[in-house]
Parts: sequence; structure tokens; C-alpha cells
Amino acid sequence: MSGVRVLVGTRKGAFVLTSDGRRERWGVSGPHFAGWEIYHVKGSPADPDRLFASQSSGWSGQVIQRSDDGGATWEPVGNKFSYAGVPGTHQWYDGTPHPWEFARVWHLEPALDDPDTVYAGVEDAGLFRSTDGGQDWQELPGLRCHGSGPSWQPGAGGMCLHTIILDPAKPGRMYAAISAAGAFRSDDAGQTWRPINHGLQSEGIPDPDAEVGHCVHRLAIGRHAQRRRG
Repeated sequence: MSGVRVLVGTRKGAFVLTSDGRRERWGVSGPHFAGWEIYHVKGSPADPDRLFASQSSGWSGQVIQRSDDGGATWEPVGNKFSYAGVPGTHQWYDGTPHPWEFARVWHLEPALDDPDTVYAGVEDAGLFRSTDGGQDWQELPGLRCHGSGPSWQPGAGGMCLHTIILDPAKPGRMYAAISAAGAFRSDDAGQTWRPINHGLQSEGIPDPDAEVGHCVHRLAIGRHAQRRRG
């Protein structure tokens, strides 16, 4: 019977929950990084022992942690996130221009076939990639520099890129969601992007059918859709 592992990020640390296929009894490891807010914990599909975690604190800032033994031990890795080129501005809550400023990492998405490659979605919304296990990070500026970028505006929780999906059925296809800009798709591994918000209805913005400005909270790909495309 196969085992089950659940990685949990909370406002007081990270936990690793394990069980057998029946899921009747659970082992709990943690809290790891007790007292820290853990925005995301994610394991590598290419190496189950490789885990990444994004921890954040109002006092100590942002730290990326990595485990190579399934969460038994952790070590901090690279934590420098610099926007490419001249970042420019986006809209602030009151509609005035506001400079892009890095605050924290909201989402970590390891590559499907390489344990050393991992993507990070950050606040202010941007997409970064590391190819050396999280030691060094480079922005993929095609998303932030999409023509609509200057009109993006933060939601109540900030202007965060909170979802990254790598399509297992179509290599190179990626999805991202940003509050409060909307959902986007790339077909060239993150180099270029286009909005995919047609059909969404948002009553809180002046134009409910706008190309961007929708406060999408999460994206997911259904398993049946993956099989159909495969």
C-alpha cells in the first residue's frame, strides 16, 4: 500500500504529515521553523526527498529553506530576488503609480523532471527560477513585463503571484495566477505570457470583462483533463 505525505505551512511553522494509504493514523513532524509564517512548502516530483519552503517574518524578512532528506533537516539557500532591468511601476490601491518592490515568496513550484529547478512566485508579482537547487534566482520578466503590467493592482493581501502550474501533459506550458491581475498562460516555459481571463466576472472592478484586474485566488488542473490531453 502506497504512503501519503502532506506538507503543511501555517502561521506558526511547517509540518510534515505522513500516513499509509488508509489515512487512518498520521505521523506529524514539526513544527519546523517554529514561530515563522510559512507561505508554501512543496516537494520535488523528481526527488521526493527534496523539499522547498518559503518562510517569512515581519521581523526577519524572507528566507527560502531546502531539505534533501524529506524534511528531517533543513538549510537556508539563496534569498536574493532582484527584478530584471528597470522594474517600473504598477498601480497602488488608490490608482497612483507605485514601484515594484519585493516582499516575499508566496509559491514554490519544483520542476517536474529536475530536482534542481524550481520556480518562485513573489510579491510584488513576479516569476523567478532557480536551476541550482534554490541557490541563485533569476527573474523570468516576460510575465511582469506583459503589456498590462503597469495596470496591475494589489488585492487585500498584496499583489502576489500565488499560483504556478506546470502542465504535465504539455512541456513548456505554464499557468500563473496573480491577485489582483488574473490568470495567465505561457506556452514557451515562461518566456512570454497572455491573459486567460475571458469569461470571468468581477463586480469590484469598473469593467467586469476587463482583460486583467480579476482577483483570482487559485488555479488547478483536473486529472481527467491531464489524461485527455496526454
